[in-house]
Amino acid sequence: MRSVKIFPSETGVSCWLETSSYKNHQFNMADEIEDKYDYVVVGAGYGGFNAAYRLSEIDPGCSVAVFEAIRIGANDSGKNAGFLIDVPHAFGSGDFSHEEKVWGVKMYTAALDKMRKLIADKGLKVDWDECGKYLASYKRSTFKHLDDDAKELDTMGIPYKFYEGKELSDKLGTSYYKKAIFNPGTVLVNPADVLRGLFTIQPPNVKVFEKTPVVTIEDGANPTVILLNGKKISTKAVFVTAGPFLQEFGLCKGNTFCPIISFGAMTRVLTEEELETFKGVVPWGVTAGHTAGTTVRFTRDNRLFVRNGLKYGTFYSCSPERIRFSQRLLRKAFNNRFPAHQHVNFEYVYAGMIHLTMNSRSLFGRQGNVYFSGVGEGAGVCKSFTMGGFLAEWANGIESDILDFLKNDTKPSWMPPEPFTTVGAEIRLVYETLTAGGEI
Repeated sequence: MRSVKIFPSETGVSCWLETSSYKNHQFNMADEIEDKYDYVVVGAGYGGFNAAYRLSEIDPGCSVAVFEAIRIGANDSGKNAGFLIDVPHAFGSGDFSHEEKVWGVKMYTAALDKMRKLIADKGLKVDWDECGKYLASYKRSTFKHLDDDAKELDTMGIPYKFYEGKELSDKLGTSYYKKAIFNPGTVLVNPADVLRGLFTIQPPNVKVFEKTPVVTIEDGANPTVILLNGKKISTKAVFVTAGPFLQEFGLCKGNTFCPIISFGAMTRVLTEEELETFKGVVPWGVTAGHTAGTTVRFTRDNRLFVRNGLKYGTFYSCSPERIRFSQRLLRKAFNNRFPAHQHVNFEYVYAGMIHLTMNSRSLFGRQGNVYFSGVGEGAGVCKSFTMGGFLAEWANGIESDILDFLKNDTKPSWMPPEPFTTVGAEIRLVYETLTAGGEI
């Protein structure tokens, strides 16, 4: 495997990490890193957490080291919009068969059930709301997406409800949206808070290291992991849950992933007077009826969050200038939805990466004693969590029907080499943005 040339970086100031009650939790120190562990996990996202935790469940006496290149929660797992969905995000799409969607529901609900149980059993105080989500439309032309989702949910026997008009505006505290479908099974979270909180409950045999980039993985009967600081670690197996950075390690061919940068902004806490608009409104989250539309949250700590803007992340990052520029579109979306609150400033603005593949398929595989996974869709927290756990089971010879499905699932489709990928992606993103119209 090749040495990594590009590493994760923090882009902007993440509202989720800055408002997390676990922001200052101290994990293990770099001088505690040993020369040998039974297992090494590269990437401390939701997949990395479950890989390490499952390994400790399978063999409580094993030693595990988890390495994250930056701060846990400042990575992409902690910088999404905080939707832990219980149904496949691609409902209504002809690209996935009914059977694949059934498997998706199994994996997503299993992930939610395990996280829910861990949080309850360990007494974690994290930002976790069992309040469902809305798929909402501003334009009548996107109502079809809502109807397609409803038909799919009917075939799956999954509950939902349509809202429109005054009933919808009373639920959200804004009259911007014309129609929405509500799915009660989605959990809304502060993704960095939940992620860091979960890592604090890893058992003592699991050591967690932040800001410790891995530069090379040397495969073999006993793989060697080399850190950027020069430290070499011997292990029985390595688990890489690093999304598009799997490409940098040489664990997938060419441009498997299509990394898309999106931008998020969160307001300060609203005053009592400003909250009059949301009187009787519980925390909520809205995803748009168009793929390029704006995602919106009203959080439990009385803030408003918007996320939009799409840029192809050739180098998995973007400049501070581009983040500042993103505020124009974020502010426009915010003002359209909350005209009475145009004076409310954004306290945090950041960029986060969406780990897409051309056909929205995940990568789940093995090279010798190196096991790896990465989601390929825009709402993949639960799937990433599930895949991490099943990588641990795969390495320990534990068979199951879900593991068989993951190993034999359709693989990500081919992408052209650079510079064609970047040029093509930018053209497509401009098209999606133009056609989204008021959904942004």
